[in-house]
Amino acid sequence: MFERFTRNARAVVVDGQAIAVRAGSPEVRHAHLFESLVATDGVLAMRVLAQLGAPGDEVRRVVRGLTSRYADGLDAEDAAALKLLGIDLDDVISRIDRDLSDCGGPVAKGHKRFGRDSKKVLELSLREALQLGDSFIGTEHVLLGILRQGDPVALETLEAFDVTVADVRRAVAEADRRAG
Repeated sequence: MFERFTRNARAVVVDGQAIAVRAGSPEVRHAHLFESLVATDGVLAMRVLAQLGAPGDEVRRVVRGLTSRYADGLDAEDAAALKLLGIDLDDVISRIDRDLSDCGGPVAKGHKRFGRDSKKVLELSLREALQLGDSFIGTEHVLLGILRQGDPVALETLEAFDVTVADVRRAVAEADRRAG
């Protein structure tokens, strides 16, 4: 399937692995793929988001803020539940990061395996491409796959710009019609 990916879509996958390594994650998650996807303005997925009122610099700012909230699979609901118990999730994550850096941290080498959610994103990217009648998988298909998989960082990023998944789907289909 990887041979169907465009050069830019392949770069998203490879850079997603690098982001997972830097984050010390045990696997590549859909959030790593999304963070990689939004890193470059020139790809079709980001041009679509910019047309919808979500410019690249602002999207990256929102993603950075949300990524820290969703560290290691914990989300806002988890943080709220822990807060009821008197536990500040941000404080716990900061202490863990500090402790890891004091002892040299985890050694992250080589390739990370893809988690179930990121594998599903890649499968959904193919489905999105086929649904649009494309014989390739581009960054726009990866974006639709991430959204269809329900990545909370991606969905909340769209919310921050009052953009819906349906808006993105329509804009990608329109860009696809113009290109084809």
